[in-house]
Amino acid sequence: MDRKIRILVAENDSAFVRMLDESLAESSSLYAIERVSSGEKCLQMLRKKKFDILLLDHALPDGPGLDWLRRFNALGVGIPTIFVTAKGDPRQAMEAMKEGIFDYINRSAECAKAFPFVVHRAVEGHSLMLEKVRLQKELIEAKNFLESVAEKAGDAISVVDLEGRIIYWNEGAERIYGYGKEEAVGKKLSDLLSPEDEKAGTEEEKAVSGLMVRVRKGEVVPNVEVKRRAKDGREIITSMTIAPLKDAEGKIIGVSRICRDITNLKKAEERLILAERLSCLGELTAGVAHELRNPLAGIKINTQILSRKKDLPETEKRLLDSTQEGIEKIQKIVEDMLHFAKPKVSHFKQEDIHECVEKSLSILLAKLKKGNISSVFERGKGLPPVRIDLHQIQQVLVNLMLNAIQAMEKGGTLTLRTFVPNGGGVGVEVRDTGVGIPQPHLKKIFDPFFTTKSEGTGLGLSISLKILETHGATIDVSSEEGKGSSFTILFPVEGKS
Repeated sequence: MDRKIRILVAENDSAFVRMLDESLAESSSLYAIERVSSGEKCLQMLRKKKFDILLLDHALPDGPGLDWLRRFNALGVGIPTIFVTAKGDPRQAMEAMKEGIFDYINRSAECAKAFPFVVHRAVEGHSLMLEKVRLQKELIEAKNFLESVAEKAGDAISVVDLEGRIIYWNEGAERIYGYGKEEAVGKKLSDLLSPEDEKAGTEEEKAVSGLMVRVRKGEVVPNVEVKRRAKDGREIITSMTIAPLKDAEGKIIGVSRICRDITNLKKAEERLILAERLSCLGELTAGVAHELRNPLAGIKINTQILSRKKDLPETEKRLLDSTQEGIEKIQKIVEDMLHFAKPKVSHFKQEDIHECVEKSLSILLAKLKKGNISSVFERGKGLPPVRIDLHQIQQVLVNLMLNAIQAMEKGGTLTLRTFVPNGGGVGVEVRDTGVGIPQPHLKKIFDPFFTTKSEGTGLGLSISLKILETHGATIDVSSEEGKGSSFTILFPVEGKS
């Protein structure tokens, strides 16, 4: 210590005080000593000046030293204290230790001689204690800061042990996956979040197991796309970074996973790719349709003229009728192609989505009855009006319902549901209990001319997608083979399309 050590001596025995002064003087000149003979004067000095060490007599004229020590501490003026006992009373020394003294000595020549050493030990001990407290405080603050960052992060952060059981689950994980801490901690991550499709789940876990082998070797594996199942059954695509969790000795004791929900990003990418593909196909389709339409019109006229001839043999008449039917089918395809390539201009108006759904449903009542299909309309509450072209949206809904009817050859239930999405706007769901769509086909269903039906052009969903794009709306599909499909349309909040 560069400056002098400031010592306050509260001692009633003047002879012992002289021995202390002599011992300190012999040791060095690095001491500044002030003396008092009572507890009250000691308190005044502690309040008035700053000292490094207090030497406190066990018995002062105005009260026991222990009582004064308790009072100093209660008033917040306590400093590192060396307690003086008459004859080295262990019981009294223990009581003093409980009050936080640094050391104690008895009133003897030997202790007076050793006093400089005791002082230095107390000062150094107090400095070490203050440093320890400071470091502990910094450690706690750093721990709380990191825990707060991890806990409040937007990404799902979880930690699993080497058996795959969850030992940490942050608020981001609760928000993304839907499971609370109490539901997740202690469970196996694979049991909680694996895709519902058994085959897909097995493949996903096999891939993750391969990554875990790398992590157990100490490798950090970033940005791995993984499909997960949320609590409400939704399929989520996450970008996952996994890293080994090590103890103080560097031994791997678990694995941390940071997962970002990129479901909407992936859907946006797919929509962008599809839009680019549709744009190119639209230009090609428009050219082909125009090239076909003119000669087709001539063929139709010629066929009609031939069919008006009298006394045509029955065979030729049947051939001409069959040809006309074929021409009409081709014309319908050409019209669909033109509609796909160059959709009609939309006429937007504020409409009630419930009326739009009801009108679309009424068009297909006969088909529903014939197919032994029951219909359910679940009306959402508090839905705002939507700015749409009523006829175009009816066309989309009828197309989706027709597909649903065709998927339920043995009967079933067609469910229509309207709702307010989390982000606002209006949602419409068309759900069936049909055969479902095979997983490989799901990414192709909006492609022009893609169809698995013996009849149809494969343009219905492509045209529907184009119409919805002009409305600033999106459409998503989920399907499970053998259980049915669900198409969900989300119309934007007014002014955000």
